Amino acid sequence: MRFGRDNRVRLARDFEFLKKNSARADCAAFICYIRPSDDASSPSRLAVIASKRVGNAVVRNTARRRFRAIFREHAPNFPAPCDVLVFVRRAYLNFEYAELSRRFEKAVSRTLKQQNKETAPKE
Repeated sequence: MRFGRDNRVRLARDFEFLKKNSARADCAAFICYIRPSDDASSPSRLAVIASKRVGNAVVRNTARRRFRAIFREHAPNFPAPCDVLVFVRRAYLNFEYAELSRRFEKAVSRTLKQQNKETAPKE
């Protein structure tokens, strides 16, 4: 899967909407805001935010590249297209790629299951 323009959250209003209207998963190395997409035909989208607290430019860009690679790896397995906002923490440096990938997958699956339970019709 290529990480093109369609796979990015780019607008400020989309960032704000995601922060306010999505489920949050705290994974020690990063915080994920995950929300199923309104349009089922649209692809899953990702935004990665790494502030200067994470490290210098090299460290921040490495973090972005890692999370984009993790997203490309797991996005085809999502049950439905969703928008993901990742805030990288300084602690991400303490984790190997495999552990970050496992935590991301676990956070997404747990959050989507939780949201499906909340939106399921009650009898």
